[in-house]
Amino acid sequence: SPQPAVLVIFMGQPQLKPVEKDRTDLLFALNTNWDVLYDTASQQYFLLNGDGWLTAPDPVKGPWTPAGPLPPSFSSLPANDNWAEARRRIPAKTITAAPTVFVATQPAELIVTKGDPIFEPINGTKLLRVTDTDSVLFLHTGEKAFYLLVAGRWFRASQLSGPWAAASQDLPPDFANIPSDDPAAFVKASVPGTREAKDAVLLASV
Repeated sequence: SPQPAVLVIFMGQPQLKPVEKDRTDLLFALNTNWDVLYDTASQQYFLLNGDGWLTAPDPVKGPWTPAGPLPPSFSSLPANDNWAEARRRIPAKTITAAPTVFVATQPAELIVTKGDPIFEPINGTKLLRVTDTDSVLFLHTGEKAFYLLVAGRWFRASQLSGPWAAASQDLPPDFANIPSDDPAAFVKASVPGTREAKDAVLLASV
């Protein structure tokens, strides 16, 4: 995403459960780490993001937009630690610029850039590092392919929108040739065959 965005992951299709036994007015999604509530009276879903709430008619398809006044059912959220964060955000803070919400029902990763990607060349290689993102992201100018490092594993795509495929076993040699004094040199610990990768294996075995 070239603009602020969040990724909400459900472990499968959303599963709802009453916030308290025998209550039917307010349900919550139990298979996500996000606070996602469903008000049965308005038939709307609500997502807590930061200090404010977003709302949507469908938790997966959206669209998620800034919520106005929250439903009356929110005023009686259970007074326990499970809902402490949600209760602190009632009444809701007005959101004027909502992030883009991506929803997935299987494992996923979110790449956010601050507008169009900004590239920085790496000396002695055909690699460009994307610097306006928190993701570890490169463009290989020879292959015209993007490479993403996530949890020690590499993925490849011809464009940022995907599709992405596993790439750890056939990385271009340029990754092993990143100069040791380059800010991106830390990725060599995840490049098979490099001294840094061998050292990482030894450290992990200690």
